[in-house]
Amino acid sequence: MKIRSILTAAVLGGIATMAFAAQQVRFAAGHASVPLPDAFQVSASGEDLNATFGKAGDHQLEITLIKDLAGPGVADDSAVLFVEAQGKKKGVKVSRSGNRAVLMEAGQQEKRGDTTFQSAHWQIAVGTCLFTMTVTAPLPMSKELDEFLGESLNTIVQEISCGES
Repeated sequence: MKIRSILTAAVLGGIATMAFAAQQVRFAAGHASVPLPDAFQVSASGEDLNATFGKAGDHQLEITLIKDLAGPGVADDSAVLFVEAQGKKKGVKVSRSGNRAVLMEAGQQEKRGDTTFQSAHWQIAVGTCLFTMTVTAPLPMSKELDEFLGESLNTIVQEISCGES
């Protein structure tokens, strides 16, 4: 629980990180984009992005644009308010900074052959846009996952964008 609070606060708090080589990936539908490390192998379909990383390519990242709530009479921070309400409902801390909010929850462990995988889930709100993100990786935690949970995660949350293409 403490790690989750530190991670979400660090991500939205804008902890200074070194710049990493990134590819700006557009969702196939063209409505949103996100910076991902160059080493990630990415595929896009509609409003879904899937990427693999790690030495064995066994770390998986999934990001989906769930909904863009923009429209007449809709508050500019409607997705942010939704994530805050979800956090309250689930009893999970939500970190907010300006027009962004993030909620993180630990996922299930799953056994695949001799390897145990752990997942983590995020809801990321940017103004009127709501994204979900899931990372699934083998245990014990790898160097690649540790690096992702620092600089890459911070960059994704700070720079994921959505709007008209």
